[in-house]
Amino acid sequence: MSLDDAKSLAQEMEREIVQSLPPGLATNLEQQEKGALLPCSRDGARQWAGGLTANIVGDPAPEEVIGAIADSFAGRDDLSVSRRENQGDLLVTLSGVNQSMWVVRYIRTRAELDIDSGSPCIRLPDDVWPGGSY
Repeated sequence: MSLDDAKSLAQEMEREIVQSLPPGLATNLEQQEKGALLPCSRDGARQWAGGLTANIVGDPAPEEVIGAIADSFAGRDDLSVSRRENQGDLLVTLSGVNQSMWVVRYIRTRAELDIDSGSPCIRLPDDVWPGGSY
């Protein structure tokens, strides 16, 4: 998988997560144009890490937001779904192939959905410096 393909896959999944919500629940989507290249293995492989934020309309209960996302992706062969609470916020983690991951947090006090993503772990081309943003 190329770096462009890995980044594209991570960003497409971010949008798919938001689209899994009931229509009109998420507005003002802001997807990061560039992300970081983070280490994901001891042998030098990297993953593209980015994210997306969206405003949540109204004041839905956390389960209405996180539960809708978790239910939408449950049963898929290419993902595992887990839920947890962290610092009072409900989270769902979608784990995919080759260490790809999307952590979705609903921050009710800010009416915000925050998605942190990591692409599958890949080898960078020799001409790509891993310390820059991409």
